[in-house]
Amino acid sequence: MTFEDPYADPVTGVLRNRFGLTDKSACDAAETRLSTLRVEQLAVQPLPGLYDLAHLQAFHRHIFGDFYEWAGDLRRVDIRRSAMFAAWRQIEPYGAWLFEELRKERFLRDVAREPFLDRFTHYFAEVNALHPFREGNGRTQRAFFRQLAREAGWRVAFHDLDPTAFNEACRVSMAASVDDLRALLAAVITPA
Repeated sequence: MTFEDPYADPVTGVLRNRFGLTDKSACDAAETRLSTLRVEQLAVQPLPGLYDLAHLQAFHRHIFGDFYEWAGDLRRVDIRRSAMFAAWRQIEPYGAWLFEELRKERFLRDVAREPFLDRFTHYFAEVNALHPFREGNGRTQRAFFRQLAREAGWRVAFHDLDPTAFNEACRVSMAASVDDLRALLAAVITPA
């Protein structure tokens, strides 16, 4: 990134963390170990909330709070990978609107498989485009949507997805069509 990133060490570019790690490999390994444990906890103990932006923030805080002091905080910089994610100033207003739409759809509860798959894919793609955190969006989003689906009567086996194909489908869903993403999700969504 060519801008000053307040989340990163200015010399190494490594994200600031509670352990003071400045080696990217060591940082990535420690973050993965800690976040994996927290995600596994969520599989057995749901995180209560209203499936709104604050609830998504609580997921991020739970998963990454051991590692990042800023875990759960909405990012205050614009970020991109292969495409630009939502501008940071749009996260709160768009997130509020998006999660209100999800609430109006009763969090996709009591919906048959095909309509559930359509709407689940839609919301998953939209939250991916929102990308509200500086790091850890994918893991947070998968945990959040896994729990939402379970409460709606569905099981989503994200771990069965090919990571490369899934990332590409998420990327395409931001600029073109959600069809590839829907097809991948269709293969891993079953009745709970």
